[in-house]
Amino acid sequence: MKSLKNNFVSYVQNKQFGSYYLPARFQYVILREYYNKHNQRFNLPDGEPIFTNTNIRLRSLVDKLTSKNSLVVLSVSVFPLKTQIRKNLIKRLIKKNIKTHFIFENIVASTKNDYAKVNDLIKLNNFTNKQ
Repeated sequence: MKSLKNNFVSYVQNKQFGSYYLPARFQYVILREYYNKHNQRFNLPDGEPIFTNTNIRLRSLVDKLTSKNSLVVLSVSVFPLKTQIRKNLIKRLIKKNIKTHFIFENIVASTKNDYAKVNDLIKLNNFTNKQ
C-alpha cells in the first residue's frame, strides 16, 4: 500500500462564493474525495469567518505555505473579489511557487500564465454574475 503524502492544504468559505453555497460539511466531502484521488491525507481545511470580506484567513494561510505545499480550493470564486487583494494574493502564490487546485473548474495553476488565466476567469465570472 502506498503511503499517503501530506502536502495539500485546503481552504473553505462558510458563505456563498460565486454562484455556489455549500455548507462546510459538504465542502469537506468534496475535498476528501479530491484528496483520496491524489493519494493525500485529508486534514480539515481552514475556513473563512462569515463576517469578513477581505479573505484574511486565506491570505494568512498562503503566508504559511511553502513550495512543498499545494493549496486546494473548490472554485476560483473563493479568491477575493477585490482586485488589489486578489493581485497581491496571486503574486505571493507565484513568488512562493505554490500550486493551486481549483476543483470545480478542473484547473491546477502553478505558473504566472496559469494564474493570469485564473484571474481572467474570476473577472469574467464576476462580470457575468452582475448581469
